[in-house]
Amino acid sequence: MAESGKVSCNCGACALELNDVQPKMSLLCACEDCRQAVHWAAKHGAATPKDIIYSVYFRSDFAAFHGVENMFACQLRADAKSTRILCKSCYSCIGIDHKVSYSDHVFMFQPDHCKADFDTDVTPIAAINLIDYPHHLAPIPSELLPVFHTFRYPQERARFVAIDPVFEVFAPPKTPPQGQTIRELIAALPAARVLDLAPGEQP
Repeated sequence: MAESGKVSCNCGACALELNDVQPKMSLLCACEDCRQAVHWAAKHGAATPKDIIYSVYFRSDFAAFHGVENMFACQLRADAKSTRILCKSCYSCIGIDHKVSYSDHVFMFQPDHCKADFDTDVTPIAAINLIDYPHHLAPIPSELLPVFHTFRYPQERARFVAIDPVFEVFAPPKTPPQGQTIRELIAALPAARVLDLAPGEQP
């Protein structure tokens, strides 16, 4: 398949076309929010979830949005910090914004839960939010991979930001976006659907 820079849902009804397909970093995330979101989507036909989710970060800069009428935005709870963009038909998640951490400079998606026609395979730099992991032993691929159980403590946040390239990824970009950003897309969609999933609830 020729690369066009598209992240698309599994049924092909919608896609995000990136201006920059170079991954900024990847993480293994075990947070309750990510796991709740993929379990909820799986109940509606999306991919079977894993408990630790491979997550890749790219610049929030899009050449085009395809099939916007087939997308919807959702949040797990009314106080959610993350907004997810899903396909109305297959419930694939094609993009995630975090209103505090990402600052509209980057967005994240999880390649196991959508499709990309470019290389998303980049070695994770850390495993995060292991405090939420539901099993005794987490399948971390390397003993050398830094592990962060929680970001509730300033010391842990500082240790995380000290990892290259975390600071650079979340810092303001040196050049303005060529196209539209993830938040411009979210603003163009109907108000986010709030799922009202209780913390700890298995969807």
